[in-house]
Amino acid sequence: MIKKELIKKYVIQKKLDIFILLLAFSIGVYFDWAIIEVLIFVLFIGIILKPIPGRILAVPALFCLSLTPVLLIFKKDVRAEEFAIYAYYFLVMAVIMEIYAIRKEERVKKI
Repeated sequence: MIKKELIKKYVIQKKLDIFILLLAFSIGVYFDWAIIEVLIFVLFIGIILKPIPGRILAVPALFCLSLTPVLLIFKKDVRAEEFAIYAYYFLVMAVIMEIYAIRKEERVKKI
């Protein structure tokens, strides 16, 4: 009896998460964002729904940040600026996830 209720609650939560992600994707398409920007926005919404460690998000930030000077060397200024912005997005997401993790640890310690 309890298992059935838990499974039903889990399925409803998954459907709600998928709906929210599709809504985020639709918002990006509606505002005519580039596909990479839509994917980053959906990823941001996804990590709010299912938090992941911030250090995982720091990896793409470091990649984008390290690619920026290479693009500048090859005179691809516009692409370099885009990758710098993507690095900033990932850094912001990493910081938000680390703040979330610290607050979660503090709540667990209080209990």
